[in-house]
Amino acid sequence: MPLQEATALFAAAEFRWWVAGGNALDLHLQRTWRTHEDTDIGVARTDVTKLADLLDGWDIHIAAAGKLTRWSHGPLSVDLSQNNLWCRPTSTGAWCLDITIGDGDDRHWVYRRDPTITMSWSEAILQSVDRIPYLAPELQLLFKSKTIRPKDTLDATTVIPALEAPRRARLASFLPPDHPWQSIIAGHAPTPTTRERLGP
Repeated sequence: MPLQEATALFAAAEFRWWVAGGNALDLHLQRTWRTHEDTDIGVARTDVTKLADLLDGWDIHIAAAGKLTRWSHGPLSVDLSQNNLWCRPTSTGAWCLDITIGDGDDRHWVYRRDPTITMSWSEAILQSVDRIPYLAPELQLLFKSKTIRPKDTLDATTVIPALEAPRRARLASFLPPDHPWQSIIAGHAPTPTTRERLGP
């Protein structure tokens, strides 16, 4: 599903949602540098059952543990790694939308792989110039940092140099010290002034 169609579909949603995946990085930089294999829309785990009304009549399956299981419109378990819903308008059509499940409470987004990493929803979900909500780039890169594929390296080398300094610093604090992307971040750290180098 083209991103424009997906965002038009979710514009009617009465719950929090956001563009995720590579498209979120495109929205932040306001340009694209590669094709995308799929369209990802994020939804909070606490709101996932509300998808039943928005996607009424769609064929929706839980993608977990390497298999697809028909979704019964119930809650999704973080313990069972039920973090993605594959969606298509009909049972004979191609899968066209990947719903990624985000975690958090009423006030904070929470990184599923390390719950000590939290951020207010207003910082975690940004707005594009066209008022499309998308996952903050440092958080999207954090998700991509676990198992690095060639497209993730391309995204990192393209996006990190363009990030605002606070976002680069935040990503550096999220990643392990020996992560290969730390060198990209370090290569684009602000150069201290003479006074900062020498002190007062």
